[in-house]
Amino acid sequence: MEYSRNVSRPPSKVVWFALATAWIGALASLAAKLPAQAVGAGTSKPRLELADTARRAAAVSAPASTPRPSAPSVAPAGMVVAAPAVKPPRAPETATQFRADFVRNQTMLGVAVYAPAFATTVAHDGLAWAASYLLVAGGSFVAAAEISRDLKVTDPMQRLATGAPIRSAIAGSILASALDGDRRVTAGALLLSSLGGTAAGLWLGRNMTDGEAAATLYGSDILGLATYAAMTAAGVNGAGSPNKTRAGLTLAGMIAGAPLGQAYAALAPYHVSVGDLTAMSASAGVGMLAGLTVIANGERTDRQVSAALAIGGAAGLLVGDRLLVRRYDHTLSEGRLIVAGGLAGGLTGAGVALLTGGQQARVNAYAATLTTVGAAGGIILAQRYLLPKADGALRLGGLKLNPLGVVAAASGMRGAYTLGSLTF
Repeated sequence: MEYSRNVSRPPSKVVWFALATAWIGALASLAAKLPAQAVGAGTSKPRLELADTARRAAAVSAPASTPRPSAPSVAPAGMVVAAPAVKPPRAPETATQFRADFVRNQTMLGVAVYAPAFATTVAHDGLAWAASYLLVAGGSFVAAAEISRDLKVTDPMQRLATGAPIRSAIAGSILASALDGDRRVTAGALLLSSLGGTAAGLWLGRNMTDGEAAATLYGSDILGLATYAAMTAAGVNGAGSPNKTRAGLTLAGMIAGAPLGQAYAALAPYHVSVGDLTAMSASAGVGMLAGLTVIANGERTDRQVSAALAIGGAAGLLVGDRLLVRRYDHTLSEGRLIVAGGLAGGLTGAGVALLTGGQQARVNAYAATLTTVGAAGGIILAQRYLLPKADGALRLGGLKLNPLGVVAAASGMRGAYTLGSLTF
């Protein structure tokens, strides 16, 4: 007896190899598009070195006459004087470390974003999906390592090339959802937008400071979330056309917030660091808690909650800018500790509310007030504990009036008078 059965065969290996080669080649072509960052002709490509390799190379290349801590010496009076221990200074981060961060982050993005989006876009069955996923996930490391050898990767470049793909992927999925795209269309939009975000991050990060790069991502997040909350508070929500309108306006807010955030860090008359933005996020969280405290009692609709979060968050950002960013220069670790202090204080306040209020303190203004006060107190205590350095303002600006010129002009005297000056 003869029988036959249909076996679903995966696509040809040659096809998948060609797709992977084209994908890796597209990323590698970024080196040719960034001439200002490319390695000069005739110069060998830098090799990614591990930390142990770099230390061994530094030890071999160190001159033989490098002074060492001297042995205990004997003073003329017979007293033994030990040489003071000298703590070596901490070496600053080098381009090699930034390249390593870039390769690591791009590999993680390949595993979490690029590979599943690519596999969902091109595969039609489970075996083809798994093969496509593994191929692109592994190829992400190769592509990122090759790009980092041809480019001088700076900290702003690697920061933008890590954060921009995530936000671009969210924007692509929002756009595909607004256009009623199916699963494969959404995955394709996510893939293209994330790869575009990586390329844009490398390109735009060349001429930015670290604070400007962080503020670019921060502005995109803040304005996107604020637009979404404002549309929900205005009643532009629900299924159908209102939801598409809200999604489109949220996408527009994310796009517009990126250059606005960069302009904030570049044009502010004080220094804006990565840690400052992190600390300002803590104050924004306290503001949102304060907004929720106002509507804690009684029934709460989605529109009321969105309005409270939007208004409270905006007030918290303004207070954080005036009290934390303008006056101090926080490092990233200090900013994170301030966030941790706010979280710890909020949890402490909520615990006190439960202990003193009993069953009635689950969700009401009393519990919300103690939580908000505790979060604010945690930020204040963390700020006093850290004692960050004062803001080293790089730019001084403002409006200065000339009283004599104003009086002369008001009296009607003829002549040219300087009423004031504006510096920025």
